[in-house]
Amino acid sequence: MKSYIKRFSSIAFILVLLISLSACNAATSGGNGAKDDNVIKIGAIFAETGPASTLGKTQVNLVKLLQKQLDEQGKIKGKKIEIVMQDYETDDTKAVVAADKLISEGVVAVVGATQASTSMAILPKITAAGIPLMTVAPVKPDAKGIFQMAPSNLTNSKLILKFLKKHNITKVAWINARDGFGVDGLPSFEKVAKENNIDIVAHEEFDATATDMTVQLTNIRKKNPQAVIVWSRTPGAGIVARNFKSLGFDIPMIQSSASANQGFLDQVKDNNENLYVIGSKLSVVDQLPDGDQKERLKKFREDYRAMFNSDPDNFTAHAADGFNLILEAIKAGNTSSKDIQNYLKKKAGKYEGLTGTFELQSNYVGPYEDGFAVLGIENNQWKYEE
Repeated sequence: MKSYIKRFSSIAFILVLLISLSACNAATSGGNGAKDDNVIKIGAIFAETGPASTLGKTQVNLVKLLQKQLDEQGKIKGKKIEIVMQDYETDDTKAVVAADKLISEGVVAVVGATQASTSMAILPKITAAGIPLMTVAPVKPDAKGIFQMAPSNLTNSKLILKFLKKHNITKVAWINARDGFGVDGLPSFEKVAKENNIDIVAHEEFDATATDMTVQLTNIRKKNPQAVIVWSRTPGAGIVARNFKSLGFDIPMIQSSASANQGFLDQVKDNNENLYVIGSKLSVVDQLPDGDQKERLKKFREDYRAMFNSDPDNFTAHAADGFNLILEAIKAGNTSSKDIQNYLKKKAGKYEGLTGTFELQSNYVGPYEDGFAVLGIENNQWKYEE
């Protein structure tokens, strides 16, 4: 009996010890919602898979690059910085689940999501948790704690207006995807068009998953526009461009910044005359005049190339600006969501980003126009048109 009791006591002691060690590990690992005071977590929600991965792929790569750089640089203010990435698989419902996971992980800020509709889907949960959200797609940021890294639809529209005036174009047709981003573009352009005597002679829509837009473009041709404006993302943006070329249009087609990626170039390879996009100057950095902006963009491109043997695009730049602004706040001693948000809105000042110049304390949504331009295509590569 004494031997049995002794063995039982030993087993009980070991069990208690194991439970205690497990509790300690849970408290310091940062996983499963546990908090580690030595780690600051930044969340990311990008489309690593699914149709929107044509945009999200470089953003996912950026996370890997930034984490490598952060690990090499060491702690900031005595804290290790960890980026927690969630792939929402181009599914808005899964993005909301991903937002819940990041909140439970204790992230201090979130960068994402790849698409406009997804950003709007995750916005309520993240802002309700008091966590700042750096959106990398155009949204309607009418909630506290939202900071838009992508150029607004109005900024896109103003850049298109410059192109139209340069080419004496006064009549345009508009075609957009029937999704969050596509539908939101027209009101901004209508405002700019009305103020500048540009007539929108036709308006067509297509499903974001459509594989042929010939009918819509045929309807547009009947209205005799001088240019066609497209508001969509790849792959839809590339499909409508290919249909446009197949129908023999000999007028310019101008696409929004959502088309400024390698996926679009691949879709229109060897048949891209008269196709233009609103694109980041990052994509044409070697064609820019010498200056601080060129050096800043070139450094970022070379760092990305060294790790992935490919080039970043404007979607990479949006995400990079979001992360870098959060890191600026942390470097200034702000380690809580509330303090980061307060810093960004009241103390960040003018920030020269990769996407353009930001003034988060102003009422201007997104970066100014200085980081973007109309890009043409020459030899299947982007060409700076200004």
